[in-house]
Order: sequence, then C-alpha cells, then structure tokens
Amino acid sequence: MKLHRLFAVALVTVASAGALGAQEVLELRPFVGASIPTGSQRDLFSTATLLGVQGAFELQPAFHLVGTFGWVPVHHKYAAPTKNANIAQFDVGVEFGGVRPLRGEWEWRPFVGLGGGGRMYIYNANQLDNTTSPSGYGTLGMEFQIRDLALRFEARDNVFTYRAPIAGVSSAARNDVGLSFGLAYHIR
Repeated sequence: MKLHRLFAVALVTVASAGALGAQEVLELRPFVGASIPTGSQRDLFSTATLLGVQGAFELQPAFHLVGTFGWVPVHHKYAAPTKNANIAQFDVGVEFGGVRPLRGEWEWRPFVGLGGGGRMYIYNANQLDNTTSPSGYGTLGMEFQIRDLALRFEARDNVFTYRAPIAGVSSAARNDVGLSFGLAYHIR
C-alpha cells in the first residue's frame, strides 16, 4: 500500500475513533519552527524552516489522537544544478499528558507522544529521483492554555529510512529534530 493511502486510512481511523467518544474536543494546531538534521543527515541537508498543521482529537484531557503534516523547504548538498528540495512529512500518533492549573484560567499541559507515517523528498532537479520512505517519531512538549486557545511548544525526534535520490546508494536509518512553536485552537 502506498504511504499516502496508508496516511489517508489512518486519518479516517482517527476521525472515526474520535466520533465515537462522548467528550472529545477537536483541535486545530498550526505551527512554525526549525528542522535540524543530525548525524549523517547533516552531511546532506541544511537546517531549514518547518511549517505545518496538526489536527487532534482530545478524547480525554490527558489523551489525544493526532495527525500531522509538515513541510520543509530545504537546501540539499547533492551535485545538481538546483540545490532546492521540499520535504513533506505526514504521520498519525498519540499524545499522553497532564493538566495542571495555573493562575486565573490558565492551564499547563505537558505531553509526550509517539507515532508513525511517511516522508517524501521532492527534489527540484531532474538528475535526482523523488523518494518516499516510512518514518516514526517521539515528541515532548507543553501547552499553556486559556479557555479554547493554547500556546504550544514541541520538540520532535524523527526517525526514518532515508533513500538517496541517486542510483547505487543504499537506504539508511537517519534522524532529524523538529523544534516548533504554534497555537492550538479547541473546537467544542
């Protein structure tokens, strides 16, 4: 099954699970941040801006089902006339956390999460093949929420199988780190 089909099936599953709950809250979470390649991935790609959106079902205050799409316009270090590429990452997962009251109506919501999906590398050079590979992630972060709006900070470690865009180079496990800041709007 192609990764984009798997992602669509996973999103429908998450949506169906959310529709079954009685107290769920839908969240819309736009974000911006940085994608930081680590290890041998740093030899191929530069640090770049990360943009994306997340949708979540808050089934309980401490349990969320999430779906994420992230986009990174990046520069690669392959020998090609154009050094620009786009990385698209899509995944589904779960978040577990807590809720701690602060002053007034503010709440502090730390969380951890994990999930999986896929990653596409789209090169703007005819000499390089676009590639898609499976990925997984672990995340750690926090929200500061007041009523239906929250400020959200997240650190995500992405692990994936990287397939080089040129023939003769084998696939390898790689990772990068995403640091992001965003909003979470709760739709009741």
